[in-house]
Amino acid sequence: MSLINYWPSSEHISQCIRTEAEELAEHVLLAVHEPMQLLRVGNGAEQQCTEADLLTHFLEVERPIPLVGRSGVGKSHLIRWLEAQLKLQSLSANWHIVRIPKNASLRQVLEILLDGLEGDEFESARLRIRSVGEMLRTGEVADLLLTFMSQQLQRLNTRIAEQISYYRENPQASQKLSVEEKQRWRDVNAHTTPGCGLSELITDPNFKRSLLDPKHCIYQFASRLTQGATDQELSRNDYQIRAEDLDFSFNLDDLSQSARQYVSRAQLNTNRQAQESAAGVLNEVLGESTRTAFRHLFSFNGGSFLDLFKDIRRTLKHQDRTLVVLVEDMAAISAIEDVLIDSLLEEAVRDEKQELCTLRSAIAVTDGYQGYLRRQDTIKTRAQYEWLIRDHGQSREQTLERIVDFCGRYLNAARHGSAKLKASWLERSTDVSWPLIWEDSEGPPEELQAFGHSPSGVPLFPFNRNAINALADHYCSNDEELNFNPRQVLNQVVLRVLRDHRQACQEQRFPPADFANIKAGAGLIDLYRLDEPARCESLAAIWGYGCRSIAELQQNLDWRVANVFGLNALASLLEEVQPVGFVRPPTRTGTGPKKTKPAVEPGVLKSEPDPDQHRLEEIVSEWFQRTKKLEQDESRDLRNALNKMYQQYAHPDWFGLGARPELLRGTIANINIPFSLTGNKATNLVWFCQEADFEAPQKAVALKGVALALLRYESVNRRSAGIGWQYPGGFDDYLRYQNFAARWVPQVLQTLSLMERSKLHEVMKEQLSLVPILGLWRTASNDRQRLNELLTPAQKILESLPKPASPILLELRKSALDEWEGKRDAWLKLVAANDHGMDGELALRSFKEASKTDFKQKLPRYDKEITQALQSSFDVLSVLDGYSRHEQFCLLLDEMSEIVRGVSEGGLHYPAQFSDVPNAKRMREALNSLKASEVWAAVKVFLSSWNESDLPKKLQLINQVDGQKLEEAVQTLGAWDKFYSYVLPRLENENRQSGLDVLGQSQERVTGLLKGLTGTLKDLLEACSE
Repeated sequence: MSLINYWPSSEHISQCIRTEAEELAEHVLLAVHEPMQLLRVGNGAEQQCTEADLLTHFLEVERPIPLVGRSGVGKSHLIRWLEAQLKLQSLSANWHIVRIPKNASLRQVLEILLDGLEGDEFESARLRIRSVGEMLRTGEVADLLLTFMSQQLQRLNTRIAEQISYYRENPQASQKLSVEEKQRWRDVNAHTTPGCGLSELITDPNFKRSLLDPKHCIYQFASRLTQGATDQELSRNDYQIRAEDLDFSFNLDDLSQSARQYVSRAQLNTNRQAQESAAGVLNEVLGESTRTAFRHLFSFNGGSFLDLFKDIRRTLKHQDRTLVVLVEDMAAISAIEDVLIDSLLEEAVRDEKQELCTLRSAIAVTDGYQGYLRRQDTIKTRAQYEWLIRDHGQSREQTLERIVDFCGRYLNAARHGSAKLKASWLERSTDVSWPLIWEDSEGPPEELQAFGHSPSGVPLFPFNRNAINALADHYCSNDEELNFNPRQVLNQVVLRVLRDHRQACQEQRFPPADFANIKAGAGLIDLYRLDEPARCESLAAIWGYGCRSIAELQQNLDWRVANVFGLNALASLLEEVQPVGFVRPPTRTGTGPKKTKPAVEPGVLKSEPDPDQHRLEEIVSEWFQRTKKLEQDESRDLRNALNKMYQQYAHPDWFGLGARPELLRGTIANINIPFSLTGNKATNLVWFCQEADFEAPQKAVALKGVALALLRYESVNRRSAGIGWQYPGGFDDYLRYQNFAARWVPQVLQTLSLMERSKLHEVMKEQLSLVPILGLWRTASNDRQRLNELLTPAQKILESLPKPASPILLELRKSALDEWEGKRDAWLKLVAANDHGMDGELALRSFKEASKTDFKQKLPRYDKEITQALQSSFDVLSVLDGYSRHEQFCLLLDEMSEIVRGVSEGGLHYPAQFSDVPNAKRMREALNSLKASEVWAAVKVFLSSWNESDLPKKLQLINQVDGQKLEEAVQTLGAWDKFYSYVLPRLENENRQSGLDVLGQSQERVTGLLKGLTGTLKDLLEACSE
């Protein structure tokens, strides 16, 4: 008694689970048949019907019945079922049933129609079909199709021109034309211009080469006519010409002139819309060209296909038989679709006399097929109804119920195998439903119940209802609506599990990690604490589909499912809370040791479901599964939560920083979030995680838990302020928060510190711009000493500087000192975590880098302002320009004092009336006071600065000048200038009148003294320089 016996063998799977109905034996097809939902449309009404209704209608109507449905909904299967049901009818022994497979070639279609018919005319037709068929070459047929398409394009242009002419003459009738029809006319006119259109292009030898490529639609279409098509080719091709089929990758100059002119005029090589309209026009003539090719290739004793078909019906009429024609796909008979439909529509009775046999037929048509749409009204009217196969429109639960039952039927058939199904079919009893539900000869094992049953009672192992639901939702939904598409269900649900994993299940390796690429919800991240976490996630995601938390998983997934698949740790966790309705059996058979895991948090089990928490779990799950991007609100909340985490745990001193770099710019946190709908910037350096982390299972699970924890925390505390982590599941969220913060925050801090320090020299440059105006670095001889001066407090700098030489310099100094410590601290906090030390090497490297930049751009403006302010002082002191020693300066002052004394003793010419010229006594005292060395030093440095061309050095000298001493010299010598200017002309006048030259003699002595000192001026300047 082994559960693996319920997993069909690979041989039985190959026999009984086929995606194409024609591949199944008839008994297998009947065994797996899932009743279809049909909609009968006609007479202005729609009615939901059963297959029995369709069979009844088929037996009553001698018209072709259209069965319409989307690709993969089971049209071929329904035709096969209809054939099987007809064979069960008591009258079927006298029927000639012809079923045309959808992958048949044109030759095969004709041979099937003639199969079993005897007579010279039929043998002749078979010989003709065989001889033509053997001569057919796909490339030649494709070339022939292009020739007929060229002719059809010309005819189409003529027809459209006639229609346009008619509607121009009848403007009232043109008002009834649809917009689509008018656009069709424009497209046809644009691409079928005689001598310069598609006809010339597709017959151009160079362009034709691309159309005849085996991968091209035209060649594929010809291949289907000559050789038929495989199921893979049918599912891959829709046999329609697309815009991309018009290849212009070659040199257009190789085209003929007419083809080249058409391509240029229609912009066919550059305009996508033009290519699409051209492809539409080609598709319009493709079908008729195929039919023309058929008429050209096949004739039967000089007659047409219609004549041959009448012969078939006449022969069957003489044999008193009924002809049944079942077409699996109308596209398969595209070359003869018109003549075949005309034949199927032809009445058996003419002039009250039956000349032809009774004919019943059904044609399966893919929704939207152009060949059917052309004849739809005629077929539908004659058949009374059109039968639509529904793959949607029911409630989701009803559709899922059909899918589960459908899977169960195929499982049951594959467990039996084709041989046993055939034997049981032949021996079946009308009293017992067939086929019976397969059961192991040793009886069903206990664990089988854990997987559940289909609505028909078939055990679903290795599926359960959740697993089928998960795979169907993932692969069989369109626009979030679950569709019943048999081909998709077989491929994506049944075969995805059964085909390749039986051995893995025996070895307890099924399901593998990331099975079917379906991920568990964010609320199940705790599964990664278990053994084999990735497999646990796959099992929970599929067999526990829809569960949002461990608690829900415990309630809805039987622990025995996990145990069967070898996930013992998960089985132990699930066993703590049994699924609803579960009855513990008296014994438990385990496949491995049971491991005890921490119990689920009781508060979570008892708490009411929080819709917002479920919403967040779904959002995070879809985000990490890459099915949706993270929306604006959740992106904002996640960034805010990460910024709070950073502010709480970032310690800048870890990286030698004096202040924490900020993540916020205004109210926005500059954090990039992978696959976020908004907020990411190329300039952001900080990421929540990398995009590649979404593809690494372990990382993705951890990050999913962190994201959910942060979003839950933000959501809960927004609704209930101050609740913190005190909410269901909050403790686990807090642990995830702490673990992530311990890893993420230091990384962010390191990233930001590197970014901030990369700008260190730029920040340091701001302080360097203040150095010249403060006259620093006077004694510094290397970069380290200069850097140390940058650390000097502003107050100490102020105390070291003399009184400024002018108010302008005072203002500039004050402004610089006000900014000094702020600009110093701006770079210092990037290299110093405290007041006790800093990263000297980093600071020195940045200082050297900053020194290379032009931080002196403001110096010319400063120099101009200071020069203008001190110009008057220089004008006064320029008389001393040339004096080099203090002794010379003192001798000059003595001479000046003597002149003042001499003039004052004369009493006639002393300028006592000037308020800014003191009396002789005070004047002499003032001149004597200038002899102090401090005054001479101020004057000497001031005069040196005036002649300095290097602006930084000039500002250094200006800052060394004692403004107070300079002011004393300027005031005293200024008074002397006024005294001298007043006295000199009066004494000269008096001398002329009296012949005395007393003042002249005095002046000559002073002038001689000054001339004697001129030679020493250079010595003074050199001394200053030294």
